[in-house]
Amino acid sequence: MRKIYLFIIAILLSGYCLGQNTGYMGMHVIFNAEGSLSPSWKNPNPLSHTLNEHFTSEHYRRYFGLNYILSPNIECIIWNKGSVGAGYNYYNSPYKGTLYQEIPNSYSYYYEDYSFTGQVVAHGFNVFYKQYLGDTKAPLGFYAKFIFDGFFYHYLNNEEPPQLMASYYPDLKEGNSMLFGAKAEFGYDYLFFNRLRLSFGISFGSTFGGYKAIKGFFDDFSRHDASTTSVNSFVHNRILNAYWFGLKVGVGFLAF
Repeated sequence: MRKIYLFIIAILLSGYCLGQNTGYMGMHVIFNAEGSLSPSWKNPNPLSHTLNEHFTSEHYRRYFGLNYILSPNIECIIWNKGSVGAGYNYYNSPYKGTLYQEIPNSYSYYYEDYSFTGQVVAHGFNVFYKQYLGDTKAPLGFYAKFIFDGFFYHYLNNEEPPQLMASYYPDLKEGNSMLFGAKAEFGYDYLFFNRLRLSFGISFGSTFGGYKAIKGFFDDFSRHDASTTSVNSFVHNRILNAYWFGLKVGVGFLAF
């Protein structure tokens, strides 16, 4: 289904591009394979298992751990200094967190805690506008790129939640949700043989969520209500940590 959506987007974008401008040497459409890397610091990341096996030092595990987001896309030149595009997002990472829930009983309240690790897998989309800067024209040179992203994810915890807590919140073990974000990217595009393009950039942005877990970490209280902090809060925070900063590397092909 995702391939069908991308194919439809490609047809619509190419039709729009071909009708608007002469492009670069008569070509308008670029197919890109792009990925963004960022440091994970102390957060679980796709390299955590391998790093734990090969390094005993926390220093190495912290600085060699990396997040990644893959974002292949289709880009169309719409005028001499700009292009638009749309594509697919993929993110996969472990995460961890702890919830404390106030449970009522016959006489008072007591707390149950749930420390968990798990895996989140996200699929989504990206749409963008790229503006080329200075004495150059699309599709090469310095650029500023403005991106809107969507992530639709599924998470699964490794640990079973306490039975009573699970009866209050059935999505503690497993669930689905979505998260959106926006970022700005600045970089440089190199074009070889009038066909092959290499892209390098740096991006900054934010998701529209993921801050509740940060707030809970800095609270004066060691326990917070699961109605305000949930597994989704920690999953959102994990995506935010991978999203807010990125080093982009991309390979593109100017097709037609």
